[in-house]
Amino acid sequence: MPEHVVLRRIVLGASHQPTGKTRHYHGTEELSPPSELRIVRFPDDAGFYLLYFDQDGSELTDTYHDSLEEAMSQAE
Repeated sequence: MPEHVVLRRIVLGASHQPTGKTRHYHGTEELSPPSELRIVRFPDDAGFYLLYFDQDGSELTDTYHDSLEEAMSQAE
């Protein structure tokens, strides 16, 4: 994976509950809620990535956004 800059990072706890508005799948299996979110930028890429990590620190999935505000909104 190319180097990236972490712009925002939040470790999710018991007070953070999924809204159910977004669901992520691996094949047909729904992924469990993430334990951590990071918004990052990669060199030479104009967009922002919202990365979802499990409790072991493995990336589950990501979403691409045109602006930091869009990525923040998705994270909320």
